[in-house]
Amino acid sequence: MYYAGSQLTIETTVFDDRHVFELSGEVDIVTARELDSAVAGVSPGEYRTVIIDLRKVTFMDASGLHSLLAANAACCERGHQLRIIPGPRAQRLFELTGTEPELPLTGAFETRV
Repeated sequence: MYYAGSQLTIETTVFDDRHVFELSGEVDIVTARELDSAVAGVSPGEYRTVIIDLRKVTFMDASGLHSLLAANAACCERGHQLRIIPGPRAQRLFELTGTEPELPLTGAFETRV
């Protein structure tokens, strides 16, 4: 599946027990709802692991961070294990806000088939 907004593209891949969202572009107050909708579309119990890949994100603000924190809570409620692959822009935001310990950050190896 493929979601495309004016400044954000979300490419979705599903394999085995993983649902992967690869984000490209900007995650901000205008586009964060697209991320919320994409994650909300994963049915409870359907996939064991939900992966959000942020390596191609060029900008992320507090709205994007809020969406990731909400995604983490939603995945926990639905029985999914969330994994977030940070890119340099997102990593910097996590460091500045001190939210690294609150997010399930991981490396790129998680997306391999």
